[in-house]
Amino acid sequence: MICSSSFHTDDVRYVPDSEKHQVEIEYGMTPKPYGTALEIDHIVSLELGGSNEIPNLYPEQATVPGGGPGYHAKDKLENKLHAMVCSAQIGLRSAQKQIASNWQALYKNIFGVAP
Repeated sequence: MICSSSFHTDDVRYVPDSEKHQVEIEYGMTPKPYGTALEIDHIVSLELGGSNEIPNLYPEQATVPGGGPGYHAKDKLENKLHAMVCSAQIGLRSAQKQIASNWQALYKNIFGVAP
């Protein structure tokens, strides 16, 4: 289904603010509008069969203090993995497990450089 030309994540992406606030509380944050500095992201992206359920969501910054990678780098990885899954370069379960366990290491493995 995720490799179908009719599949678009916009059709399933909606996470209500109440759920986003619950995720923020789960991570010890005060629920508030963060603008573009932070987004409630998917641990396993929708492009890889992830869900909008709270256990698959976490707050991710655009840029991490100290120069660490943020959600823009992870988005690039998610798009690449989706293409790789759909071209049978990597198995779906493998992609899901690797991105959930250490997306930065997977990024380096895929792109050859740290995010």
